[in-house]
Amino acid sequence: MNIYFHIDELNRDAVVASALRKKFAQIGHNLIYGNRATNRLLKYFHKAFDVIIVPRPHMLYDNWKDDWISWDTRFVMLSSESLGIICKDHQVMARTLLEKGYFEGNRKYVDRIDAFCLWGSKQLQAVKDYAGDVLHKCHVVGHPRHDASCVNDHGVSATGTRPTKKIIGVITRAVALNDYFKRSSLNGYTTLFDDHFQYEFFNKTTGEKLPSKRPGVRPSDTLVVQAIDAENTLKIISRLLNAGYEVSVRVHPKENADVWKDLLTRCNLGAEVSNSRLPIATWIKRLDYLVGPPSTCFYDAVMLGVTPISISEIDSRRKESVGELWEENNRLMEYIYKPNTIEDLINYIKSETRNFNGNEILNILKEEADFPACGSALTKVVAVCTSNISIPKNRNIFLMLFVSSRYIFFKIWRVRNKFIGREENSAMFAMCREETQFIDSLSSTI
Repeated sequence: MNIYFHIDELNRDAVVASALRKKFAQIGHNLIYGNRATNRLLKYFHKAFDVIIVPRPHMLYDNWKDDWISWDTRFVMLSSESLGIICKDHQVMARTLLEKGYFEGNRKYVDRIDAFCLWGSKQLQAVKDYAGDVLHKCHVVGHPRHDASCVNDHGVSATGTRPTKKIIGVITRAVALNDYFKRSSLNGYTTLFDDHFQYEFFNKTTGEKLPSKRPGVRPSDTLVVQAIDAENTLKIISRLLNAGYEVSVRVHPKENADVWKDLLTRCNLGAEVSNSRLPIATWIKRLDYLVGPPSTCFYDAVMLGVTPISISEIDSRRKESVGELWEENNRLMEYIYKPNTIEDLINYIKSETRNFNGNEILNILKEEADFPACGSALTKVVAVCTSNISIPKNRNIFLMLFVSSRYIFFKIWRVRNKFIGREENSAMFAMCREETQFIDSLSSTI
C-alpha cells in the first residue's frame, strides 16, 4: 500500500511524517512525503496512492477542486494543530476540524473524507455537539508529535551530559512583523474586508453565522501585542544572559529566523538561535524553563516535564489588545506562572520552582492531547489508515512516474526560484533527496 503524507510546515510536521513512514514500513507499506509544491503533481498521479493524509479538508478542494472526490483512494485528516484556545469553544473547534463549508450547507467534501484523526476527547466532544453525523468517522489518536518515536534526542550532544549552566528556552511569536514569506505587515489588513476572517462560517441559506473572534480579525491588535512581546523578549534575553544563564531562542515556524539572528547580533546578545528544522520536542527536552508569550508550545513543555513561564503580564499595555480566542485564554494558561516584572521572572527561575504536574493540568492534557496515551498516537493513525483496505491495488507504475516527475519538477522549481530570487522556507521547500534523508533521520523506530 502507498500512502501520501502532506508536510504543511517542514519545521513542525516533518517529524510526524518521518515516524509514520517507519511505522508503515514495519508492516510492509510505503509512505511518500509531499508538500505544498508536490500537491500540484498529485492531480496527475493520484492513482499512485491508496491513502492521502492532509491536515485539513480545505487542502483537498484548494488543491484539486472537486476532482479528488472521484479518486480511488482513502482520505484521512490528521490535524497539525488541534489544541489550545480552539478547544475552549466547541463550535469553533468543530468548524476548524470540518471547515466552514460543512456549516454553510456544503457537506459533500466531509461526506467524501474517510476518517478524521483527532487529538483528544475535547475535539471529539466538539464534533458530537455540532456535527453528530460525522462522529462515526472520528478517531481519537492523541497529539501526533508526542508519539514516542517523535520525542527523541536527535541532535543532542553525543556525551548526553547536561551543561553546568541552566538552559532557558525563549520562544518568539512575531509572525505579523517577521513573516517568512517577507510579506509586509500591512498585508494583514486585508482581513478587514475578507469574510473568511470575519466569520467562522456564514450560512446564507439558513442565516446561521458565527462571527470570528480569532487573532487577525483586528490586525492592529495583533501588531500591537507582537510588537510589545518582541520588545520584552529582547529585554528578557538580555537579563537572563546577565544573570548567567544559557539562552536558546526558538523562532516561530512562520517567522524568518535570519532576522532574529541578525537582531541578536546587533543587540550584542549572545543567545543561541536553535535549529528550527529539528523537532521542537528535541529542543524543549534540553531546557530547564521555557519563556515566551502564551503559546501551545506551553502544552509541549508541560508534557515533557519543563516548566513554562508566560510574559503576558509583564507589560500592561498589551491587555486591551488581547481578544477572546487568543492563546492567553486557553485552559492551560490559568495554571501557568505569569510574572509581573522581569525581575520576578528571574527570581522564579532562581528559586527553581516547578509547576507542570497538578491534577488540573494533567486533566487538560488528557482531554486535549490524550496525554499520556499519545505516546502511541501514530500507531493508532496507521490503524485508521489501513482499515477497510482489504486488498491494496498494484500502484507501483504510477508511483514510479510520480517520483520521477517530482524529481524533474523540483529541478526546474529550484532554477526558477533562483532566477526570481525566491528563497525556500518551512512551507515551500524542494522535496529533494537530501531533504527526504533529513526527514527520515528525525524520528526513532519505536
